[in-house]
Amino acid sequence: MGVGKTILLLPFCLALVIAARDDSQAGGAFTSSTQPSDTLLLPSGEPLRDFEDARSAELRSDGTLFITDAGTGNLYTFLLDTAGVTPDQLVPGLRQPDGLTLVMDTYTAVASRTAGEVTLLDEELIYMRDVSVPSWVPGAATFQPTDVASNAFGELFILDGPARRIYHFNANGAYLQHFELLEMTSPDRLVYHSESLFITDPGSGKLHVLTEAGQELAAIGTFPDLSRVRVLDGTIWILSGEVAHLFAMTGEHLANLKPEDPAVTLRDVAGHGNRVFLLTRGSLYFWELKP
Repeated sequence: MGVGKTILLLPFCLALVIAARDDSQAGGAFTSSTQPSDTLLLPSGEPLRDFEDARSAELRSDGTLFITDAGTGNLYTFLLDTAGVTPDQLVPGLRQPDGLTLVMDTYTAVASRTAGEVTLLDEELIYMRDVSVPSWVPGAATFQPTDVASNAFGELFILDGPARRIYHFNANGAYLQHFELLEMTSPDRLVYHSESLFITDPGSGKLHVLTEAGQELAAIGTFPDLSRVRVLDGTIWILSGEVAHLFAMTGEHLANLKPEDPAVTLRDVAGHGNRVFLLTRGSLYFWELKP
């Protein structure tokens, strides 16, 4: 199994910020930029793993990397080590697993649009229970969860992208409330961070930020081929086609990263500190970022 190349880069350090700094562009915060001068190419490395239809990636604090593959119906885990990552476990038989989240850094919640439910697995990846919408709640009959996020209390926020709706459950899986996303065209991915919900809307190319109760706080940028948002170590990663746009929490543009491989569409990013994993439909790539 190969390992991606080590490169000399620390995108979170102001000394190596490569985005243009032009104060005359007042509206420049949280906007996409793909100019060659703004984009750092990540050297190609041998993919760590091949997938049929990879959808999401999450990294647990103990160094376990989780990846869903809708093509095989598997949830894969890998262990970080000095060589990169080592295959660990897989959970087979999931029905087109899509989005996932780590609940309180312990349990795993996996959304399946086809199954119409979110499956909860314990720390050992043993099945616990399914979370679905009660029959008396609007949209229950056509529930198609595309992604799931959780807060520090173990509460779940489940995105039904086709219905443009978010369902909120408590830590025991009991339904609490739902709210509509009628201002969005095709909401697809969901992240919880700092008491806010970050939602990607590929149809409009915008990133929406909402409160837990569904009140919109901001609609950010216009990103072509928008696929995913993640918040890693206080940095916002917005994946747009083959480019990863990095922003500070203030909206300051830090950098763009792009793999050298041609025609690669990024689906997710996971990482901590100087280790970054970029997921495409068919492959997982790893870079160790060093100052």
